[in-house]
Amino acid sequence: MRPQDKLEESLQLARERGLDVVSASPLLVQPINGAEGAAIIELLKEGAAEVVVLTSTTGVEVLDMMATESRAELATLLAGCYNIAIGPLTAEAMNDRGIRVDMVPDEHSSDGLVRQMGRQLAGKKVCLLRSSHGERSLFDGLVECGAKVSERVLYRLVPDLGSPELKYLIDESMAGRVDAFAFTSSLSAETYITAAELSYPREDIIAMLNAHLVAAMGGPTRRKLEGMGIHVSVVPSSATFAAMLDGIISWKAGAPASPAGGQ
Repeated sequence: MRPQDKLEESLQLARERGLDVVSASPLLVQPINGAEGAAIIELLKEGAAEVVVLTSTTGVEVLDMMATESRAELATLLAGCYNIAIGPLTAEAMNDRGIRVDMVPDEHSSDGLVRQMGRQLAGKKVCLLRSSHGERSLFDGLVECGAKVSERVLYRLVPDLGSPELKYLIDESMAGRVDAFAFTSSLSAETYITAAELSYPREDIIAMLNAHLVAAMGGPTRRKLEGMGIHVSVVPSSATFAAMLDGIISWKAGAPASPAGGQ
């Protein structure tokens, strides 16, 4: 389950690993409107941020589109900032646009960024540029460390409960024809359950998931699933989709657990 702009790349990663895939996009990506985007670009022009954190390739793409619409060069806007990418794919998207990447946390997650950089950002003006459903642990953790944090939404993630692909995935799941589930965000997990409840009792959905392998791409997704009564077997130490796929394959092969608790 991936947003539409990530789906093809994710399918390729899974197929390269010899996996048979049933896929769906449970979330629609909606960039903010032109006026909101122009306000973010003006903020960057004015130098209001010392540190900029980008948390997804989608965020980089949307920000670049906003800069282009405002007749600004994104790399120039961010040249005076300390630029943090949450993970290697985000860093790659930034590099492709000529944006200097100053730091990528060793653990590619909000919690990992806070643990590694939080104290160093104390007193700094930090701007988080991300989706409407960014993990609160990043904002709260940096504030707790003493950073002066502002948050700007670049795009909204909207559940698409009527997606025919999602309905097919749910029906295949409930029929027992899906062996492993790869949840990449708290919102996609919640959307899957909500959409499934339109056709099946909640207790049957939870029981089905608990009878199969469930993987979560990071700690917040794991906590969301476990809060709904779902057992999570795989959480990769590196919160990337590729690492989660590798964890699923290792778990199925009976490999020992990793130090981070995933497999």
